[in-house]
Amino acid sequence: MSATNSLLSANLRSHGRRYISTGLAVAISTAFIVITLIVMTAMTSGLTSSVYDQYRGGTIVVSQDKDAPEGAIESAEKALATTSGVTAIKHMAQWPAEAQTNATRGSLYVSPLAPTPFADLDLSAGTKPTADDQIAIPEHTASTLSLKVGDTVRVRAGFTEGDYRTLTIVGTTRSNAISMGVPGSYVTDGGFSSIFGTTASGRFIVATSGADTDSNANPPSATQDEWVAKANSALSGISGVTVTSVHKTIQDDLEQARLGATMTTGIMLIFPAIAALVASIVVSSTFRVVLTQRTRELALLRTLGATRRQVRSLVTREALAIGAISSAIGVAAGWLIGALAEAGTGLGSSVGAALAGASVWQLALTWLGATLFTTLVGVFPARAASRVAPVAALAPVNEAGAAARKKHTVRFIIGALIAAAGCACVAVAWRSDSGGMKFLGAFGGSLLALLGALLVASVLLPALTRAFGAAFPGTLSAMARENTMRNPGRTSATGTAIIIGATLIVTIMVGAASVRTTLTNAVNDARPFDLMAVSTSGAITDDQQASIAATDGVAATVAQYAAPGTLTTTSGAPAYAGAEGAGSEDEAQASSVMITGEPDYTGVAHSTVTQLGDNQVRVGDEALAGQTLRLCADTCVDLSATYDKNGNFGEAQVSEKTLRSIATSLQRQAIIIKMADGADAETVQAALLKDSHLSVNGSALERQMYTKIIDQLMLVLVGLLGVSVLVSLVGVANTLSLSVAERTRENGLLRALGLTRRQMKNLLALEALFLSLTGALIGVGMGIAFGWVGVMSLPIEGATAVLSVPWLQLVGVGVVAVLSALIASWLPGRRAAKVSPSEALATE
Repeated sequence: MSATNSLLSANLRSHGRRYISTGLAVAISTAFIVITLIVMTAMTSGLTSSVYDQYRGGTIVVSQDKDAPEGAIESAEKALATTSGVTAIKHMAQWPAEAQTNATRGSLYVSPLAPTPFADLDLSAGTKPTADDQIAIPEHTASTLSLKVGDTVRVRAGFTEGDYRTLTIVGTTRSNAISMGVPGSYVTDGGFSSIFGTTASGRFIVATSGADTDSNANPPSATQDEWVAKANSALSGISGVTVTSVHKTIQDDLEQARLGATMTTGIMLIFPAIAALVASIVVSSTFRVVLTQRTRELALLRTLGATRRQVRSLVTREALAIGAISSAIGVAAGWLIGALAEAGTGLGSSVGAALAGASVWQLALTWLGATLFTTLVGVFPARAASRVAPVAALAPVNEAGAAARKKHTVRFIIGALIAAAGCACVAVAWRSDSGGMKFLGAFGGSLLALLGALLVASVLLPALTRAFGAAFPGTLSAMARENTMRNPGRTSATGTAIIIGATLIVTIMVGAASVRTTLTNAVNDARPFDLMAVSTSGAITDDQQASIAATDGVAATVAQYAAPGTLTTTSGAPAYAGAEGAGSEDEAQASSVMITGEPDYTGVAHSTVTQLGDNQVRVGDEALAGQTLRLCADTCVDLSATYDKNGNFGEAQVSEKTLRSIATSLQRQAIIIKMADGADAETVQAALLKDSHLSVNGSALERQMYTKIIDQLMLVLVGLLGVSVLVSLVGVANTLSLSVAERTRENGLLRALGLTRRQMKNLLALEALFLSLTGALIGVGMGIAFGWVGVMSLPIEGATAVLSVPWLQLVGVGVVAVLSALIASWLPGRRAAKVSPSEALATE
């Protein structure tokens, strides 16, 4: 072993403890990258498999053109079904349906079962349907609706008011087995027709005879091309249909799937990249401080004849060794955790299979990249260390000099200019009429502004930390805040790492809260009622109204009545006739409208509602606004027309008093519902829908949907960014550990002068608290600003952006910062308190 290698081995053993935080930061970031790659690769593999399964056993695909005449695809199916050599046809229909149980309601996407030789169902339990009153549903849907094999569920076509059909669940499919992009439910051809009132139609796959097939049961490409020509010949008399080979269709679908997967992977890798950025700050700061503490050691090497190049090579090799070891640990941990995640989410069949299926190249390249990254970060401190003069070995390390604050005027000016340029980009983007350009420009400008703000903050952090510490009284607090100023560079690096994590997390929180409030306000303005129940079989009965009012979660109800009538001008011409183009129709039919009476909404509206006056009629044609119209039922009345953009032709709205004055026979058309505070909209809807003759919808469901989506997305993003916070926590612990190491004699003197072990621990805890809270507070302020910029830049049409600051969540950020500081200071404080005064004073 060469002298350099021997010295390297000795240095790693003697100084390895100081590099633990560096190795931990690198390992965490590396593991995060590996986990992301493993999970995203599994998702891409699953999408690829689903594409092949979708076309398994097929030869050609027949689809309908956009401008095809009516019935073209059905005629093509009939023509090919009788063509010699065609053995089966698979409909690629996946139609929306509603599922209703006694407790809840959900959505399904229903497909008819495919015949042999097409892919069979991937069942997790039970069997496939064999009768028209049977269905197989995804296991995730079964869990959501609290259903199991053997239970019954009522199903009807989606977006209709048709009758429900009771079906027995005979099987559940694995939720990762998708068709047409989403998990599907399956019924027989007869079951499909009974639900939707028609046979499946649209795009279909054709299977043909022949024993020569590949692993996916598809004929060779040449055979498929022959069948394309044969099918085109058979369909020569039918226009508006296109025939393609299964091979070409699979390649087109795979290209789209891989493009989407690549974009998703790129987006997901942003979060490990942020963690790596924070880790680079921790690593660079650690190397810089450790090498400063080893100034006498390195200078002694120079005195004994080592050249600058040899010193630089030695330190660089230390960085390489630390990077290689830490990255290997991170890759191993990420490999295991990624396999567990893959198996846990159903993307892999088992942990063993997920481990075996991981790409060796991905693991190796990630290790290599992380190792080189750590080495590169350590190069700059190594260059500085190589410049140590031999004479430095003859003098003690000047800690004050090493920690003296350098002038950072240039960095401050550069940061301020970059931040100003970013703000200018945002201002310019906001003036754009294009929603996409507005968002992209603001996003780019925000990144610039964030970079500039971080540069400015890194200069101001030591002074801000000291100023923040001044708010805490006592001798220990005074000592702690002065300690944070002893090495401003280290304080800046640690605080900047905290600021990055806090800023991004608070940006997500403020953005989510503001978008949620903005969308909720827009929904409330357009639909000011929580729920509305209407009958699917006529008017709502007295028993139904009483049952609705007695439902748990319902706070108040009001009935809305309607009656048929006519709406004409004062001259007798149909009011809506011109807009309908119905001049040739019978005038009585053309003037027919459904008259709705507005009740008093005071007790059921959750936002301001402008009620109609008794002399007004609301119509759906802007051209009628301001005119005097004649509304008739049993009697007639002349009313002033007002326009409602949400109104429909053939409808007229008046006050309930006006309706009752002209009509004696009224139908209870709907029940408007106000929910109790804290009630769950889906639970209330499911309870009301136990009556199969009711249809229940309303803004509460839409508000709740937006809230769930936004909250789930926020939790995912905050969880991903949490890794960056964890790395910054390692940075705080690292800063304190290095501080304890370089202040060993000072700490011993303090202990000799009467400082207790508990007070020593508290001193380190206060230093960590000042660092963490200062960084967190700056991050909160920047996060609120960037969150607001993000909301203002979103292309949300028809809604006014509202800034909503989730103060309770921000308090949570502060609490996490405090707890993180206490956790980070525990081990360094324990180590500092354990050293006896005599041993500490004897340390060089």
